[in-house]
Amino acid sequence: MADLRVLTLVLLAVAAALRSEIFFYLLYMLVGFQAVAWLWVRQVSRGLRWAREVPATAFPGEPVDIQIAISNHSLLPMPWLSIYESVPPALRTLPAVRRVVSLGAGERRVVSYTVQGQRRGLYRLGPLRLQTGDVLGLREQPLSSGGTDALVILPQVLPLAELGLPAALPFGARAAPRSLFTDPARPVGVRDYQAGDAMRQIDWKSSARIGALQVRRQQPAIARETLVALAFSHAEYPSRYSYDAQERAVVAAASIIADLIGRRLPAGLCSSGRDPLTDGLAATIGPGDGRAHLLAMLRLLGRLEAPAEGDIAAALSRASAGLSWGSTVVLICLRAGPDTIERLLPLRRRGLLIALVLIDGEPDDLTLARRHGMHPYTVTRAGAPVEP
Repeated sequence: MADLRVLTLVLLAVAAALRSEIFFYLLYMLVGFQAVAWLWVRQVSRGLRWAREVPATAFPGEPVDIQIAISNHSLLPMPWLSIYESVPPALRTLPAVRRVVSLGAGERRVVSYTVQGQRRGLYRLGPLRLQTGDVLGLREQPLSSGGTDALVILPQVLPLAELGLPAALPFGARAAPRSLFTDPARPVGVRDYQAGDAMRQIDWKSSARIGALQVRRQQPAIARETLVALAFSHAEYPSRYSYDAQERAVVAAASIIADLIGRRLPAGLCSSGRDPLTDGLAATIGPGDGRAHLLAMLRLLGRLEAPAEGDIAAALSRASAGLSWGSTVVLICLRAGPDTIERLLPLRRRGLLIALVLIDGEPDDLTLARRHGMHPYTVTRAGAPVEP
């Protein structure tokens, strides 16, 4: 474009000096082309609209389709539009996303590409860089592409046995000798019908076989909440392989929560990690159940980052204030020395069950925890439990 300005000035000088009609004609043509190109590009740039469609979450290794919808709302066609999408290197499965398309008046195009994340985390897609121009290449216009969209790769969820944890952990529902409520998922037989029994409790198959109305019996149970507390700051993982230990801790937290929710037991989450969406300490998610609640906790675990300093004991003290007597606290940390046990004792005195999941625990840690009435477990790199 700068060369055209120089050429225009040269033609103007030559035409003025020679008083030549042909040079004036060429000057008019050149100025006219530039004016038309400027107006054309300005008009189509104003009518350009775009939107990026990104799923909120994905599991590790899952292909994710990203769509960029681009529309030309002007009355003029767009000869060409250059598209360049910024994609984090950890998500790329193809070379850089570059496209060149043309759009007619009122036309809409969808540009698609696929990403695949192998590691959990919060990834930003964008900004999107757009550039257009006229058909003769007289004028090019870079367009503002706006912000970015977030994609959260969720943590891996494993069966508890693969983590070296027993399938029957002391979490959630526990049998009780008396209760005003019964658990329909825990049948213990049938009994004769009594006046006042609800019709929905009648076992019709047993009644037909015996010849008298029979009512299903369920074992009474206490369904308490479980709060999973994840230590996740660098100060709490001072080992040489801190990244590996922290990632195993996240997988353990996600797997335990998924197991509890899968058994329809209420679970919550607190952490000393940092949430990049709020740029602050990760918020506590209170105990609840259901798929939506599970996804909320997995999203938080997926985007969790490790700050330099953190105190899971302080976060746990605040998060557990609303837990009822008999609830369970599952603390996931690197090790559990005397200081950690001492800070957990007030929770134990409040009537809370304490379970420790140690990422690199030693037999002495397990022995000390058991001595104070806690339930310790160790997740090792090989996935095998450590016994004292």
